[in-house]
Amino acid sequence: MKKFFSFFFISLFFFGIIYVGIGFYLAHTILNIDHSCGVQEGSLPNTWSTKNDYQDIKVQKRIDLRKNFNSKKYHLYNWENITFPSRGSKIAIHGWLFNYYPNQPIIIVVHGIFPNGKCKSEPNLVASLLIKNGINALTIDLRNYGQSTLVSNYENLGLTEYLDVLGAFDFLKTKKFENYQIGLMGISLGASTVIIAASHEPEIKAIWSETSLAEFNMILKDEIGRYGFPNIFGPVVSMAGKFLAGIDPTDLNPAFVLNKHQKYFFTHGEEDQRMYVNHFHFIKNYAQTNNINAEYWLVPEAGHVDSILMFPEEYGIKMKNFFLKNLNK
Repeated sequence: MKKFFSFFFISLFFFGIIYVGIGFYLAHTILNIDHSCGVQEGSLPNTWSTKNDYQDIKVQKRIDLRKNFNSKKYHLYNWENITFPSRGSKIAIHGWLFNYYPNQPIIIVVHGIFPNGKCKSEPNLVASLLIKNGINALTIDLRNYGQSTLVSNYENLGLTEYLDVLGAFDFLKTKKFENYQIGLMGISLGASTVIIAASHEPEIKAIWSETSLAEFNMILKDEIGRYGFPNIFGPVVSMAGKFLAGIDPTDLNPAFVLNKHQKYFFTHGEEDQRMYVNHFHFIKNYAQTNNINAEYWLVPEAGHVDSILMFPEEYGIKMKNFFLKNLNK
């Protein structure tokens, strides 16, 4: 019996080591940042292209969408390089300011997870669509991306980066924009980030969310499953993420910080395999149940953030209608 208990506890010890080791491996893999902009490294508002931006895409129609997209049609040639501090710190955030229209609203456009930045095709296209529809734009690099300050090798999932968005909000007020003229637009993880930012700044009235995650347990299960592991590793991945990144990832719950006094527009691709569509349905159900003022656009046959490329003109009109309706006195 003594040998049995010895064997049992030794086995339990080694299984514990393996369990924790896998948890740290997953957390490191999920959160370890590629600070570059991938194939878009060095792209500018007048040079970006989608033609080679499909390395991680396996669905042929999504590849063809990018190969055949006429990026040059949406190039912008006038912008201002600007730098400002993240709210409450000396972290320098870099942006491209497209200030074309006096006395008109401006939208802060926030990119997604690595490799990414304002250099990517999606933020550049969104800025172009806003300008085409008479709305100013500011695209930014969050901390640890592009030309902004690098402070960590791990992604904080918007739980600190939201302060960079609020720094952009503060900066725009120094450029004579009124509070009620400044809106937010986020792409993928950037959508979660702008929702969190708005929850800390009641003066922000309109938030556009392109493909946000809904709540932590859902995205944790998705990400662990993406690497072929069961959800039993969830607790240790959460613990490891907190240790590596210095934030508590369980706080990542954009749906639960939606505000009745702000206006939202949620859009998502019906065939999204990066941020599954159940996140959209969760957010919609939560918002409707809690009387959140929101509009919704679930795009048929669209993969991850494909809708901007599939229907750019319609996308631009929808943004125009939403922001001009809600960014007023």
